[in-house]
Amino acid sequence: MMQRKAEGFAKELGHGERLKGSNGWPENFKNRHKIVFCKLCGESASVPESVCEEWIKDIPALVKGNEPKNIFNADETGLFYQCLPDRTAMFKDEECRGGKQSQVRLTVLLAANEDGSKKLPPLMIGCSEKPRCFNKVKSFTFKYKAIRKAWMTSEIFGDWLKSLDKSMRVKKRKIILFIDSCSAHNLSALKNVSVKFFLANTTSKLQPMDQGIITILKLTTKDSWSASL
Repeated sequence: MMQRKAEGFAKELGHGERLKGSNGWPENFKNRHKIVFCKLCGESASVPESVCEEWIKDIPALVKGNEPKNIFNADETGLFYQCLPDRTAMFKDEECRGGKQSQVRLTVLLAANEDGSKKLPPLMIGCSEKPRCFNKVKSFTFKYKAIRKAWMTSEIFGDWLKSLDKSMRVKKRKIILFIDSCSAHNLSALKNVSVKFFLANTTSKLQPMDQGIITILKLTTKDSWSASL
């Protein structure tokens, strides 16, 4: 950030071509004083590798006869939009602790197919039925639901799944949808959507959305998901 700021000042002063920012000084400073970049909280869960490998071997049989464009994956993510950064620069010998983070959140359900040709409109779940920030907005590129804790429920998921099944039936298209075995993911009578569940406690390894898709969506500054609808 300091490099970009310095380059911006140099450009305004007419010396943009002379100044080329580098991270040599801060890197040497951190190494000299043993400063590292640590995560303040969080712990990765252990995933049984052997179970994941066995399940992966069964995938060809599960998707047999289906083209990549008809194989979908869906997953929810919590969007804690008032949280402070959970990483900081510190000395190696210091204890890494963080304060209590804000629990204000949205839940976003994302779904896309295997070849990336289709990204379904996101389903956003918030606390307010009529958020003030949407006061003058007449239409959305995503679906919005409201519930007190902004969590996914079986009713909301069931409605979303039925809507997806209806849209695929209109298009005369049959798809496979891979999701995790969350208690809110209840199934109803579907004709054009075949639901396949990941094994319990393996979604961090098997869930395609967890392999960087959700992270990139949160990091990007542009509404790339909606732009591709």
